[in-house]
Amino acid sequence: MTPAAAFHAPLECIRLEESAGRISGEFIYLYPPGIPIITPGEVFTDVIGEKIVAYKAAGLLVQGQADMD
Repeated sequence: MTPAAAFHAPLECIRLEESAGRISGEFIYLYPPGIPIITPGEVFTDVIGEKIVAYKAAGLLVQGQADMD
């Protein structure tokens, strides 16, 4: 799916643990430096979910997801 199509598609909020195989509707960034971990239109994989959890556990700032922690 293109980023534009994903961005404008209806969104469903789900838990990160349930995201594998689903299409992202938003950006999730590792900040700083602001590099996207996933962009709208990309398919979540287990590896992406594990990286997000590992970055957060390491105290790094992950932005874009609904969980503000």
